Amino acid sequence: MKINLTEGGKKYLTAAVITLAVYFAMKYLSPILSPFLLAFLLAGLLNPLVQALHKRLKIHKPILAGLILFAACLLIIISLWLIITSLVANSSKIAGCIPDYQEDLCLLLDDCCNKVEQKFGVDGAQIENFIIEQMNLFVENLEVKVLPAVMGKSVGYMKNIVSFISFIVVMIIAILLIMKDYDKYVLKLQENNDFQGVKEIGKKVLLYVKTFMKAQLIILCIISAICAVTLTFSGMKGGIFYGILTGFMDMLPFIGTGIMLIPLAFFRLLNGHYFQAVLCFFLYAVCALVREFLEPKLIGERVGVWPVGILFAVFAGIHLFGVWGIIKGPLSLVIICETCKYFWNLPEGGQPDTPSDEPNS
Repeated sequence: MKINLTEGGKKYLTAAVITLAVYFAMKYLSPILSPFLLAFLLAGLLNPLVQALHKRLKIHKPILAGLILFAACLLIIISLWLIITSLVANSSKIAGCIPDYQEDLCLLLDDCCNKVEQKFGVDGAQIENFIIEQMNLFVENLEVKVLPAVMGKSVGYMKNIVSFISFIVVMIIAILLIMKDYDKYVLKLQENNDFQGVKEIGKKVLLYVKTFMKAQLIILCIISAICAVTLTFSGMKGGIFYGILTGFMDMLPFIGTGIMLIPLAFFRLLNGHYFQAVLCFFLYAVCALVREFLEPKLIGERVGVWPVGILFAVFAGIHLFGVWGIIKGPLSLVIICETCKYFWNLPEGGQPDTPSDEPNS
């Protein structure tokens, strides 16, 4: 039985097949291929610098690439170490001040309940006892349910950490191997016309990756600057450090600025700095709006996809692929759109239109 499809029906069928293929690739193939694809991309970014150093120093390219990667990893490790040690030091100070914070919180709660009683004639002691009872219940649930659940998943967290480390190691080894013959790989890809469609789609995907990284860097700088300047001018000690750290936290999936600004607002409140506490909550809302506004515009408009499409792709990606869906979702959308455009523009013969060298008769 032969089914005759209209031109529009063929396009919809093609789009459906491409969407399913991209989903399968992102779900099952990307964990295997991603370290090598990322290695090839990073090798392309490193190649101009390695070429320049190779001509000047006459050192083998893999060795130069290894030295550059070692320096970059060392810089990242030192930065992370400084951030972690600073956080541990501040956490130790906060832990030592917990009894004072508890006392301040009780005094603040007592003062608020007394004012409510004077204003509305409600029993302030009863309200205070109810709030304290609910807080104790919350702490008890935290100790009984949340903490054991987190500890129970510690094996899974360790597996994820080991998996991430192995990903980085494989990627670095792949970069060193690719750098040795990078120019030959590029030349063969340029000469081979069998994968013309893959190359055209790959260029668009590469443009998206570059645009995504540039957008994240711009958003990081803007949010860091907003937080650092605002907290510093509010008179908060260490405002620049907190602002920059908030910008970095904003890049992490499901963490964001809230992990810095909300606890910071809470401790400012306990220390009696009410204006700074309100300012932290205000900054949290501002940073969320900045990211929601800038990310679709910086990414969507530059890769030819509507900003609302990028926002939908992030939302769908999280549901389909988990945390990495923030990256895989928009990347899948770009691949689907560009692949559909390529196949829709193919003529009946199945080859893309190429300009003819023969003169018209």
